[in-house]
Amino acid sequence: MTKLINVFEQITSIDTLRIANNRALKGKRYNRFATGFSYELMSNLISLQSELINQSYEPEKYRNKIVLEPKIRLIEAPSYRDRVVHHAIHHFLSPFYERYFINDSYACRPKRGIHRAVKRVQYFLRASGLNLYVCQIDVSKYYASINHDRLLELLQDKIHDQCLIDLLKIIIDSTDSGIEHDQLFATDSYYLTKGRRGIPIGNLTSQLFANIYLHEVDMYAKQTLKIHHYIRYMDDILIFHNDKNQLRIWQAALTHFLYDNLYLTVNPHKIRIYPTNHGVSFVGYVIYPNYLRLRGSSVKRFKKRYQKQLNAVAGGKTEPQVMVESFASWKAHASHAKTKNLIQRLESRQWGYIVEYDMKKCINGYSPDKEKLVQSSLFD
Repeated sequence: MTKLINVFEQITSIDTLRIANNRALKGKRYNRFATGFSYELMSNLISLQSELINQSYEPEKYRNKIVLEPKIRLIEAPSYRDRVVHHAIHHFLSPFYERYFINDSYACRPKRGIHRAVKRVQYFLRASGLNLYVCQIDVSKYYASINHDRLLELLQDKIHDQCLIDLLKIIIDSTDSGIEHDQLFATDSYYLTKGRRGIPIGNLTSQLFANIYLHEVDMYAKQTLKIHHYIRYMDDILIFHNDKNQLRIWQAALTHFLYDNLYLTVNPHKIRIYPTNHGVSFVGYVIYPNYLRLRGSSVKRFKKRYQKQLNAVAGGKTEPQVMVESFASWKAHASHAKTKNLIQRLESRQWGYIVEYDMKKCINGYSPDKEKLVQSSLFD
C-alpha cells in the first residue's frame, strides 16, 4: 500500500481506542488523570469516539513543564484523554510510515534507539579505515521550527483520508512555538515568515511527525546526494567520508535543502567537521571503533543531579529507593561505555547516605527492615 486510505473509521473504533488506552496507561497507572479516565472507561471511550466521529473533538489545554537538563526545554504534556487519541493514531500511522523510513534513522522508532545508532556509527568507523572524517549537522530548535502547513502537505502526500487529515490538523494546530525563540532567527527567515510553526515535545504524535518531516532530508541525502555513510537521530545528522572537501559540499547542500524545502535552520555553531580518530560525539557518547566513552558534560550533569539526590536521602526528604532507581537508570546507559570504575565509585557512596537516612528514621521512632534492605538491589 503506497497510500493510506479510509483508515479514520478504524482509528475511531472502540476496539482501537481500548488498545490506545492500554498503551497510554503504561507508566501512568497510578496517575490521578489516568485512574479518573479508567474509572468509567467505556463511557469515556464512547464519548471520545462520538466527538471524533462528529468532528467536535478539541484537544484540552497542555500542562507545561520546564526541563533543565541536558538543556532548558519546555515540555507540553497533553491530557490523558488526548494521549488516548494520540496512541490510536500512532497505532495505524507508525507501522504504515515504517515501510518508508530509511534504516539509518534511529530516534523514536521500534527496534532502533540510541544503542543501535551507536553500533551503526561503529560499523561505519571500522568499515571506512583510516583518515575518515565526520560532519555533524544540528537543526536549530527543531520541534519549535516544524512548519504546520508544510507538515500537513507531507502528511497529505501519503494519507488520502480527509477525516484523518482534519483530525491531524486539529492536533498540529493545538499549539505553536509562539515568540519564545524569535530572537534566535533573522527577521526575514522562513522560521518567522512561513506561518505557524512548532509542535509539542510531549505528544506521541509529535515524535512521529518529526520523523516524517525529516524523512525528506533522509531521501535527499541518500537518493540525490548518494551519501552512503549517513545517520540521523532525530535532528542530529552525521555524514562520513575520507575527503573533508566532499563533506563541506554535502553539508552546504543539506543546509540549503533543509532551509528551502522544510524551512529549518541549521545551527551554524554546531556544524563540525573533524577526524573520527578523535572520537565521534553522538547521542551522549564519544564513539570509537571498538569502545565508547561517556561525554564529559553528561558525566558532570549526572554527578550534580546525583549529589542532590544523595543529600535529599540523607536529609530524609527522599526515599532511598527513589535515588537507587534513578541511579540504576543512569547506570544502564553508562555501562555501555568504559565506566566500570566510575560506576563503582559513585555507587559506593550510597551506603553512607542511606545509613544516615535510617538513623533519622530511627530517631523518629521508625526502624526499617534491614534484612529486606540488604537483599534489595540497593547495593548490587
